Amino acid sequence: MRQPRRIFRASLLPVPGRRVMLPVLLVVLALGGVTLGGVTLWAMSASLFDRSGAARLAAASAAPGAQVTADPGQTAVLDADTLRLSNRVVRLAGIDAPERGRTCRDDAGQDFDCGVAATNALAALVREAPVACELRGADRMGHALAVCEAGGQQINRALVDAGWARADRSSPGLEAAETAARSQRRGLWASAQNSW
Repeated sequence: MRQPRRIFRASLLPVPGRRVMLPVLLVVLALGGVTLGGVTLWAMSASLFDRSGAARLAAASAAPGAQVTADPGQTAVLDADTLRLSNRVVRLAGIDAPERGRTCRDDAGQDFDCGVAATNALAALVREAPVACELRGADRMGHALAVCEAGGQQINRALVDAGWARADRSSPGLEAAETAARSQRRGLWASAQNSW
């Protein structure tokens, strides 16, 4: 016996949700296109303005000889060798100070966080005096490098003199100050065991 052949035709009756599906699908496609376009623009701008581009821009704005000043209320200590003056971040040129979390020993042989101690020493130098910095270019991260002064003393040299920073190779004038701080066991050099 032969069975009748079935022919499937689209129903003329409305399928529940079909009318809602088309507008929802159109909205999803539109949002996807906007998102994809935004991601594409972001990727293009990121490739055009990469880190080296940011560093070049920062270096251009950190023209050697330019001055940056701030009152005590506008000065923030970010770490032992970095200040924010108003909205400008500057690193102290010619010195290298320990990062927070770095362990050193004091003259009694006790461990302490020398990064925090060096940061506190910088904060004491800028606490109550306006800060004036002369820009000296930019570091590899694009931060302005500066020689700064507060309360009539050069901050860069004062940190090295007190033993809370060491002179880096770009600043031979501070090497004698570091040698004196080491020999007199000031700051970071309080213990002969500190090799930082």
